[in-house]
Amino acid sequence: MPFSGEYVLPDFVNTHRGYVKLPNVDDSDEQKKPAPTKEQIIKLSLERFAVPEVLFHPADIGLEEMGLTETIVHAIKQCPSVVQPHLYNNIVITGGTSKFQNFKERVLKGVRSSAPDLFSVNVYRPEDPVIESWKGGQMLSCYPGYSKLRVTKEEYDEHGQNICLERFTDSIV
Repeated sequence: MPFSGEYVLPDFVNTHRGYVKLPNVDDSDEQKKPAPTKEQIIKLSLERFAVPEVLFHPADIGLEEMGLTETIVHAIKQCPSVVQPHLYNNIVITGGTSKFQNFKERVLKGVRSSAPDLFSVNVYRPEDPVIESWKGGQMLSCYPGYSKLRVTKEEYDEHGQNICLERFTDSIV
């Protein structure tokens, strides 16, 4: 895989999604100058590695925050100890970021190194991680008890953050 490439930005007239422009491998065209196009192109090289790396090591850009794997482990440790083994065994990564090359393996390695040795750690990435969290929210909204699991904007406007404390504090134990 090359270390650099060209990414064509969407123009929202002809294309609605960006894409990686494939290099021209025809040797006879090597000396020719590329024809001018209306495409907006971003040349990427080290950014391909630097951006995902910041998720794991925010200190690299001066942020004093936990990285992704530390955040996952910290969140699991905040849960009751009886459910922690189940959470370590069922980590699901979603969103476009999870499609970065070796992202799943990197999360697994990072969480595994911080998790208790006796717990099994598994990381899953759905087939289409970009829409999977939306699907989960859709399924949750169909749950009969959903109205007890949410706060509407009107409720929040009327009661402020206290409505969240009242509604959700009992279920955290």
